[in-house]
Amino acid sequence: MPLYFLEINMAEQKTTKKRARTKSGHYRADDPSTPDVDEAWEGVLPDTKETEKKTAWSGDDHIWYESKNKEPSMFEVAGISPIRNFANGTLEYKVHKDDITRFEKNHFVMNARIVKKRV
Repeated sequence: MPLYFLEINMAEQKTTKKRARTKSGHYRADDPSTPDVDEAWEGVLPDTKETEKKTAWSGDDHIWYESKNKEPSMFEVAGISPIRNFANGTLEYKVHKDDITRFEKNHFVMNARIVKKRV
């Protein structure tokens, strides 16, 4: 599965609440005398904004590269699959910051066929 599908799936993962149980295995009831504490559930759902910041592929953790010219066929560079930009015919690569040195040692990048994308 290409990495750009993986990041979508990673961002959508959510943890669910788990029902609290007694020692005998029965569900624990919520105590009405303490409205601010929910005894019937263990754990809480994480805030979605916090989980988006912690994903491996957040906006600040990657750099985009693109082919200098139009490419007739798609090809991987250093094991990273491209995304075709149909507007101009180039290929784009989303590279994690930890992987930049390895990516830039590829011969397509060394020969300037693939360059950093201008923002």
